[in-house]
Amino acid sequence: MIRRIAFAGAALVLVTVSASAQNWPTQPIRWIVPYPAGGGTDLMARTLGVPLEKTLGQPIVVENKPGASTVTGTAALTQAEPDGHTVGMVFDSLAINAALGMKLPYDSEKDFAPVINLARVPLVLMVNSSLVPMKTLPELVAHAKANPGWFTFGSLGPGSPHEIGFAWLKTLTKMDALIVPYRGVNPALQDLIAGNIKGMFLGVAVADEFIRQGKLHAIGVSSKDRLKSAPNLPTIAEQGYPEYDFVTFYGLAAPKGTPQPIVRKLNEAINAALKLPEIRAKIDPTGAEIVGGTPEEFDAFLKANMSKLKRIVTEAGIKSAN
Repeated sequence: MIRRIAFAGAALVLVTVSASAQNWPTQPIRWIVPYPAGGGTDLMARTLGVPLEKTLGQPIVVENKPGASTVTGTAALTQAEPDGHTVGMVFDSLAINAALGMKLPYDSEKDFAPVINLARVPLVLMVNSSLVPMKTLPELVAHAKANPGWFTFGSLGPGSPHEIGFAWLKTLTKMDALIVPYRGVNPALQDLIAGNIKGMFLGVAVADEFIRQGKLHAIGVSSKDRLKSAPNLPTIAEQGYPEYDFVTFYGLAAPKGTPQPIVRKLNEAINAALKLPEIRAKIDPTGAEIVGGTPEEFDAFLKANMSKLKRIVTEAGIKSAN
């Protein structure tokens, strides 16, 4: 009798969840972006919001909640009701903050329901053309070793993927370099162009115009594979460091406990939107490479990325600024 009652109760829960998923969404969907409006992450959310509103029949309300290396917005996501009406973007900072041992108001590995890996964003090592005549990474490394203190690298501050990625590269190459922190891409880029620093990691789309003008040139791309938009640019891995593979990403997650039928329904809607030509026309020029896939694939990616970032932080001896 007890088993029958338990089975009946479980069946009732499944029916209720299934019915909830069929009716979802019943109200506007809040889409949290842990960065200020106007950047690539904000563009991704607002661009996808247009077709999703048509597919799901409810408004997509983008809410920018920047602060504390994405912790502010991410915390708001984990604290939301897990009913499928709040989702939020997650990034490499999810793993980086945890790997650095930051005190977080959430568990970076357990407090999320992965929805989809939206895009991967490789970085490109850019240098000032006037100050750095070297065209390959081995040439740059050799010159930096022979001239201690010569190479200055602009980062976006401790804990930023740009600094983590370069600190790891510095460890692998054993090159001598000084890392100079900045409060954003624009001031660092301005100093790079002015010659106050010699290099930095950038998204290829950001530096395109300056490359055309001859002010900057690219040394190598951070991903394991070459960029689709720049197939002639070799990867860092190809230039003597096969272990090197460092790519930032844009993903979407829901609060822990969000019913899987709702997660799957949202995943299917976003996968369909990512295939639309008008969506790709807006995303591709930013340098982000669309990924898509299942919630399970994104979950596996997040776990692997978490493990990898912990190893990189340890190997490079990177310490949290907090």
